[in-house]
Amino acid sequence: MKVVLAAAHRYPDLARLWFRFVARDLLPALRSAGAEVEVVLFRDTTPEGFEPRSFPGATLLAPSFEALDAVEFHEAALERPGDVLFLLDPGVFVLDGEWVASLLGYFEDPTVAAVSLLPRAGPAGAFALLARRDVYRTLKAPVLAPSFEALERWPHAIYRQPGERAAMALRARGKKVVDGPPGASGRLADFSGATAIRIARELWGGLLGPRFETLLAERPDLAAGAYENLLLGALFRAVFGTPYAVSRGPMPFAGPGDDAHLSGSATPEELRTALAAIRDRKALQRLVAAFEGSNRALTRLAEREGLTRGALHLPPVLPRARILRARVRAAAKRLVRRN
Repeated sequence: MKVVLAAAHRYPDLARLWFRFVARDLLPALRSAGAEVEVVLFRDTTPEGFEPRSFPGATLLAPSFEALDAVEFHEAALERPGDVLFLLDPGVFVLDGEWVASLLGYFEDPTVAAVSLLPRAGPAGAFALLARRDVYRTLKAPVLAPSFEALERWPHAIYRQPGERAAMALRARGKKVVDGPPGASGRLADFSGATAIRIARELWGGLLGPRFETLLAERPDLAAGAYENLLLGALFRAVFGTPYAVSRGPMPFAGPGDDAHLSGSATPEELRTALAAIRDRKALQRLVAAFEGSNRALTRLAEREGLTRGALHLPPVLPRARILRARVRAAAKRLVRRN
């Protein structure tokens, strides 16, 4: 069986950290299970920002007429010779390669078209997806692209994440798409929000100016992504050091061509200011819960590196009093629901 691992990365620092876990924990396990593995990384930004020596054995692709962006790259990846296309989001870290390799056993059943490693609220998407290539290629192109449905109901149209339409179409044909196989908890670390906020600031930051920082208080998804970047940035510095930050000084966020640490998107000071401005208690409770989930995921990554959380020197962004109040309110609500 040949597995093509395909990922589109915009930021070389995140790609470097992500590939460290892939090379150490995933690729050897897949090969030990008898799979031939090809790794293809699409550099969805300035290609010169990616040093080939940081991605040994991987094929690095730059935007071209065959694939101008990440969406077209995923479509092109379906055309590469192989049995299983493994799409892995740049914010998804593999901690247990042997568990991932064991999932290839699902394909012994010819009716199984895909295995989605990360369950989502909607149909199985392409964030961490093992897809049977020949089955997916029977679908009408574009196969994996995101889309909107029910546009007549705008702004309440339905947004389909990458891969969702394909999963729905295959299930309608009687194929099986395994969504969230047993044992997934603790075997992956999901930091999918880390890239989104960096792209947002890259595209809109110059236009919005200081207004962008207020979005952190208004958009919980952006605040959660900013926190993920701070955590991953601390891990990056502990693993690789900080030659860029020392030689050039700290930056508000890492640019697409800079191999800087991942404390991008927002500085700790910006995030602290934004969180202090949140007055919606429910929104704050949800953020505290999201931050704690990210903390647990980071702890698992750090342990794989032989590091403790204390060694990462994580910057505090929420006052302890506000965290405690949010936890107490959340616990009280859970108690009321149980009774």
